[in-house]
Amino acid sequence: MPKNKENKQLGFDEEGISETFATVRRALAEFLLVPTCIIIGFLLLAVGSYYFDFTEIGRLQPIHRFLRSHVFADAAATGSLLGAISSGIITMTSITISLLLLAVQQSAGSMTSQVFDQFLRRLPNQIYFGFFIGLALYSLITLATVNDPFNPVFGGTVALLGTVIALYLLLLLLYTTINQMRPGEIIETIHDHILLARERQLRLSKKTRPVSRYDGIATASVTATKHGFVTHIDVETVGAAIDDASGEVEVVLLVSIGSYVAFQDVIAEVRSQTLEEATRIGQCVQDGVRLERRRDITVDAAYGIEQLETIAWTSISTSKSNPSSGRLSIFSLRDVMSRWSIESNKTTDNEEPFPIVYTDDTFALLLDAFETFAVVSSESMQHQNYIEVLRTFTVMFERLPREWQQRAEDLILRILSALGDHVLTGELNAALSELTAKLRSLERFDTADAVQKAQEKLALSVGKLNSRSTRVTN
Repeated sequence: MPKNKENKQLGFDEEGISETFATVRRALAEFLLVPTCIIIGFLLLAVGSYYFDFTEIGRLQPIHRFLRSHVFADAAATGSLLGAISSGIITMTSITISLLLLAVQQSAGSMTSQVFDQFLRRLPNQIYFGFFIGLALYSLITLATVNDPFNPVFGGTVALLGTVIALYLLLLLLYTTINQMRPGEIIETIHDHILLARERQLRLSKKTRPVSRYDGIATASVTATKHGFVTHIDVETVGAAIDDASGEVEVVLLVSIGSYVAFQDVIAEVRSQTLEEATRIGQCVQDGVRLERRRDITVDAAYGIEQLETIAWTSISTSKSNPSSGRLSIFSLRDVMSRWSIESNKTTDNEEPFPIVYTDDTFALLLDAFETFAVVSSESMQHQNYIEVLRTFTVMFERLPREWQQRAEDLILRILSALGDHVLTGELNAALSELTAKLRSLERFDTADAVQKAQEKLALSVGKLNSRSTRVTN
C-alpha cells in the first residue's frame, strides 16, 4: 500500500492535519488561551512559593514565623488544609460547570445555539474557570511538597487566600451567567460582534475593487480544494503576487466572507494576458482563501445578522410566540443599519486598491433580515413586530445609501402582502400612515400610493367580524 494512502486511512492526511490545527487555533481563540495563561501563572506561582519557603530569605522570616505559629503549626496541618482546598475546589468546579452548562443549554434552546459560543468567548468566564483550575493545580502541587521536615507556609498562605478569592468569584460567576442568559444581553453581544466584524470587513473592502475593470486575454478559474465557510481572504499576499506579474492582471472573487463553498466550487477567476500567469496567481488565490467548517462571528458580520434573524424568527413565530425577543432583535439591527448608513456615506480613502474585485453583500443581507421579520410576524399575527419593521423604514429610509433606497422600496412593496394577516390596530394604522407620509415627502409616490391602498383595503375590515382568510377582500 502506498504511504500516502496508508496515512489517509489512518487520518494523517494533509487535510486532516490542517483541520486539527484549525480546531486548536479556534479553541485557543474562543476559550482556551486565557485559562491556559492563568493556569501557567499558577504553576509558576507554585514554583515561586516553594522557592521562598525553601530558601528562608531573612527579610521574610518574621512573616514566616508568624504564620507558622498562628496558622500553619506543622506539616500535617498544612497538608490537611491543602488537601481540603484542592478537593473542595475540584468538587466545586465540577458541580458549577455542570449546573452552568444546564443553564446555558436551557437558554440556547429558547434563543440560539450561539449562546454557547458567546458563553465561551466572554473574558470574565475564561478568567473564572482558569482561576478555579489553576488554584486546584497549585494546591495539589504544593501538597505534594509537604513532608515532616518541610512545611510550605507561604504556599499554604497563597492557597488559603486564593480559596477566599475563588469563593467570591463563584458568586460573580453565578450572577454573570444569569445576566448573560438574558435575551437583551445575548442580543446586545451579537450586536457588538456585528459592528466589530464589519470594521474588519471594511478594511478588506477598501483594499479591493467593487466592480471589474479588466476583461483579460486569458482566464483561469480557481476552485476550492475542500468545503467550508470563507473566514479569511489574504488580499495582501494575492496583491503581492499580482505586482510580480509582467502584465495587467485582475482577480474577481466569486465568494465573500461567510460564503459556503463546496469541493471544486469556483471561488475566483483570474484574468491575465497569459494562461500561465493566470494559473500562477490562481494558486495564490486558492491558498489565500481560508475555509473552515464553522463561521466566525468576529470576522463575519453576516453571521451575526443571521443569528439575530434566527432568534427573531424563533421568538416571533408560533414556535415560541414571544414578541419581546423578536422586537429586541429588530431594534438591534435597526441600530446596525443606522451605523452602516453613516459609514456608507463617508468618503473613501484615495489609496489605490489591489486589482481584486470583492462583492460586499452584507448590507443586502441586513435588508433581507427585515423582510424575514415581516414574513414571520404574519405567521404568528404579531402586529407589534410588523409595526417595528414599518417604523424602521420610516425612520431609516432617508438615511439609507442611495443605492439601497430602491431595494428598500421593493422590500416595502413585498411585505405589504403580509399585511392582510393582521388586525388593523390603532398602532398599526398609525405606523402605515407615518410610512406613507415619509415616502411622499421623499417623492416616492408609487410606493406611498401602494402602502395607502393596502391600508385602506385593510380598513374595510374594521367593525366587521372577519376570519384571517376573509379580513381582506380581493
